[in-house]
Amino acid sequence: MKRLYGRGLHGSTRPWWRDEAPPDETSPPLEETIDADVAVVGGGFTGLWTALEVKRRQPSARVVVLEAGRCGDGASGRNGGFLHGFWASLPRLVEVLGEEQALTLAAEATGVYDAVRALGEDVWLNEGGMLTVATGRAHDVLLERAVEVARRAGAADEAVLLAGPELPLRSPVFRGAVFYRDGATVQPARLVAALRHAVLAADGVIHEATPALGIDGSTVLSERGAVRAEEIVIATNASAALWPAARSVAVFRSAIVLTEPIPDLHERVGWKRGEGVSDACTYLNYFRPTNDNRVLMGSASGDFTRAEAALRRIFPTLADVRIAARWEGAIDVSSDRLPVLGTVPGSRVHYGLGYTGNGVGPSWLVGRALASLALGEPNASALAARHVPRLPPKPLSALGARVVRHALLAVDEAETTERRPPRWATGAARLPSLLGLRVASR
Repeated sequence: MKRLYGRGLHGSTRPWWRDEAPPDETSPPLEETIDADVAVVGGGFTGLWTALEVKRRQPSARVVVLEAGRCGDGASGRNGGFLHGFWASLPRLVEVLGEEQALTLAAEATGVYDAVRALGEDVWLNEGGMLTVATGRAHDVLLERAVEVARRAGAADEAVLLAGPELPLRSPVFRGAVFYRDGATVQPARLVAALRHAVLAADGVIHEATPALGIDGSTVLSERGAVRAEEIVIATNASAALWPAARSVAVFRSAIVLTEPIPDLHERVGWKRGEGVSDACTYLNYFRPTNDNRVLMGSASGDFTRAEAALRRIFPTLADVRIAARWEGAIDVSSDRLPVLGTVPGSRVHYGLGYTGNGVGPSWLVGRALASLALGEPNASALAARHVPRLPPKPLSALGARVVRHALLAVDEAETTERRPPRWATGAARLPSLLGLRVASR
C-alpha cells in the first residue's frame, strides 16, 4: 500500500480569506466503500479543476473528490490570490523547455481567465496585470533580462519595462518594474467555493473531512470508507511532497500579513488598478490590495516579521496602519520551479504539484493535463514531457536547504540595502545551480 501522508507538515494558521468569503455548506464525509471512474485526492485548486475538466469532457464519468478537511484548507485557500500564467516565467521556461514550447505553454496558460469567468461567481477577479519591481541595483539586470527574452521570442507586449516615474504605485524603494498584462488577483476562498459549486453542479461527488490514508492497488483508503477507482489523481500539493513519487519537490513556507482597511489607500500610494506586485528578491515579497482597500504583504521567507518589515519599508506612508491578520503555511517548490506532473510507473495513479507558490493560475493548466491522463487521452503538455531534476536524498537535502536559505536571505538583504553580499553567502547561494536545481534560486 502506498501511503499518501506523513508527519512533518505542521498546520498553517487560518487565512482571513476564509472569514471574508460567504458561508458555504460542507459535504459529508465518506463512510462507505464506493466505486468511481476517477478518484481525486485533494479538494484545492488542482483537484477541483481536474474534477471539473473530467466532467466537462466526459459528463457520464463518476468523479469523486476526497478532501481531508474543507475544500481549500491547504495552500489554495491561504495564498496571496495572484492569478497568472507563465509569461512572467518566460526566461525560466525558455531555459527548461526551449523557446517554441515555452511560448506555446505561456499562451495556453492564459486560458485560465476565461475559465474563471465561466464559473459565474464573484471571486474578486481584478485583471489589472502584474508587476515585478526592482528594489536594488542588482535587480535591474533581472528586469532587463525578462524584457529581452520576451522581445527575442516575439512577445515584447508580454513584458514591458517601466521606469520609476511610470509606475502606477509609489514607493521610495522602487527603481523600475516590468509590467505583465498576464496577471490578475482573486479572493482565493471565493474561487475555491466557485469551483466546488461547479463540480457539484456537474454531478461530481465531494467528500470533505475525509483524509486519504493510502492507496491499495486501485483503491483509495480513508478512515471510514474507500473509493475503488480505475484512475486516481493525487492533488495534495505540499502534502504530496512527502510522497516518494515526488522526490523533485521540497517543502518551504510562506507568510502573509494583511492590514486593516485603508480608505485613502490610493491617495497614499496610487495603485488605482490594483495590480499584483512582487519584488525581484530571491525570497520575494509579494503584495496586492483587496476589494476593501487592505494591503496584503507576503514573504516567501515564511517569516511574519520579514513580511511586516517589508510592508513598512516599501510603503512608509502606511506606517500608521495596523496589521489585522496574519497567516502562513507550506508551499511545494519543485527543483526547476515549474509544476511537476505525471503518472506513477506501473499504475494508474497520476499526480500534479510543485507550483512554488504560484499555483492559482497554473493549477487550471495542470488540472487539464491530469484530466487527459485520467481519461487516457494524449497529453501534449510540455510540463509532463520534460526531465525534472531530483533533489539530494534526506538528510542532505534538508541540511542543504537550510544553508542555502540563510545564504539567499543574506544576499537579498544586501542587495536591497545596496551593500555587497558576504562572500560565504554568494558562494552558498550558487550551490543549487551547480547541482542543476532551481529551488529558491533565480
